[in-house]
Amino acid sequence: MITINVDDEVEKVSSYLNKKQAWTYGFIRYSIYRKMIVHITGYTKLYFIRKIFLKMIELNLFIKQKTDKRSYMYKYRNPNEAKIVEKTITITF
Repeated sequence: MITINVDDEVEKVSSYLNKKQAWTYGFIRYSIYRKMIVHITGYTKLYFIRKIFLKMIELNLFIKQKTDKRSYMYKYRNPNEAKIVEKTITITF
């Protein structure tokens, strides 16, 4: 039985995507990210690849966008981008 350390693999994949500046690719399908993960990790089992991808989504490393159909497109988040939080405060007198 083959086991993997998902956290190490996520770190490896995210460092590769940072180096390639994957946030400039825009929104792309899961299948493209799957090919990248196969290239980076060398795993061919879809179970391991999907597990790594879902862990990356759980860590909020992707922006998820729904398409016209029942599918999603994903964009890798820029780690250098400032996290802007907008808050609106209404004051009445």
